[in-house]
Amino acid sequence: MIMSAPLTYEKIYFSLWETAQRYGDFCQFRVIGKSHDDRMIPMLEAGNGHAAVFCLAGVNGIDRQMPSYLLQMAQEFCRAYECGWSLDEFYDVRELLEQVRVCFIPVLNPDGYEIVEKGYTTIRNPVLRQMLRMQELPHIEFCYNARGMDIRRNFPTSYYSRRRIHQEPASENETKALIRIFQEYKGRGLLSFCHSEKKIAYYRQPQAFAYNQRSYRLARHLQKRSSYRLEKYPFPAQETNHAASKSTGSPEQFYAEITKQPALIIETPSILPDMPEWEERNKKDYQEIHTLPLEYIYSLDQ
Repeated sequence: MIMSAPLTYEKIYFSLWETAQRYGDFCQFRVIGKSHDDRMIPMLEAGNGHAAVFCLAGVNGIDRQMPSYLLQMAQEFCRAYECGWSLDEFYDVRELLEQVRVCFIPVLNPDGYEIVEKGYTTIRNPVLRQMLRMQELPHIEFCYNARGMDIRRNFPTSYYSRRRIHQEPASENETKALIRIFQEYKGRGLLSFCHSEKKIAYYRQPQAFAYNQRSYRLARHLQKRSSYRLEKYPFPAQETNHAASKSTGSPEQFYAEITKQPALIIETPSILPDMPEWEERNKKDYQEIHTLPLEYIYSLDQ
């Protein structure tokens, strides 16, 4: 069943926990860290594979529907695994997740997610709450965490450039939590889900030709299954200063650098419940991407 509206942080958190309890033979629920306003950052592992593929969302609070999509995806994979079903009559979920487990992190930035939904009053720390109000930014446009920092620009990549005074790489709790998880697991790739356009993007790294060809090949597999547009992001040294400031310090760039594994960005159009034909568009967008982690695992050794 497709989620009828963006879920609350609490609903996502407890649904992940309940899913892990129900499918305990091949699922594990973890809290990988806490936000600056003391909200827990949940992760669900599905499968028994020794290596892992990460599915990430909720880095920005304005990515409203993506956390719900990842929760729905996790529950769908778990049901198919338990029942021995194939999804889309092609993907044997149990066989794939016995090779590579999927680590779902639907809400990396729970404070930002809550702010967009409920406003700045949802921040319990009075100092942080007052600091955010002073920015005079409408809460529905809030892209940051409770300290007003952009998580997508906070990772210590080779080309990191400080955008604000006192802003250092990996200064935020959310960034540190994700870095620890990346370093703990034997990763085979990162799929980062967000809202923007209908496209799948991959990073071209200043590494061997074979690495970039592999990233392209895997991105191409996903692009064919989804009919999304394919886009290549050059590494920052090849970009203009303006473009470099947009990509430097991202979780995808960081993951690709430290693991030498592909980091792909999957974007869907941003939709809101008050838009015309919202439910139909929501269902269609989910159906276009819901098997992409399985396609990625299937294509790893093709």
